[in-house]
Amino acid sequence: MFIMKRILLLSVFIVTSQAKNKTELFGFPETEEDENLKNKENRQPVFLPTVCPDTELYYPGDQKDDWICDCRPAFIYHPATDKCWPAFQKGPCKEKEYLILPQNSVIPVCVQNPCVVDGFVEWNQHCQRLGSTKACEDLFPIPAALGVNATTLVVSCVRLNVELRFASVVPVSPVASCPRGCKRNVNAQCMANS
Repeated sequence: MFIMKRILLLSVFIVTSQAKNKTELFGFPETEEDENLKNKENRQPVFLPTVCPDTELYYPGDQKDDWICDCRPAFIYHPATDKCWPAFQKGPCKEKEYLILPQNSVIPVCVQNPCVVDGFVEWNQHCQRLGSTKACEDLFPIPAALGVNATTLVVSCVRLNVELRFASVVPVSPVASCPRGCKRNVNAQCMANS
């Protein structure tokens, strides 16, 4: 019973500070953050679709009322469109291109997709679909899928948290508190210790 109450409390998060209709605002905690990188109040980012666009999460700052919408992990902020787009997908690019964040840059660029089809990337000299577990079967028995590493923003086999919805202890993936490609990074708003 205690676990069910705890899950219910974590599953529903009501925000009243920025809502248009304050009684209809619900959010859902995200668990992608590294436990060691939570803010000083141990608050985690929240998916709050009535406050932030679908491609962003509501991230806590270190002050009680300090929250900001910013890109989801493995998404890149594109200043020209003022939106977050998934890395290695078409996003705001032309056909047969995808969006990447070059090393040592905060501005993403569109580059030719060697696989031509959106959602496919080159992996081990073959075109593979992002999200494919077949591309990462050499890691078996560790469950992994081809995806974009949220910290480095490069294509890699990303470990899947298959116990996430059924475990009492939630496994987390390390994600920097102000990763490359996020709005705060692009706009030079990251804290010095991020």
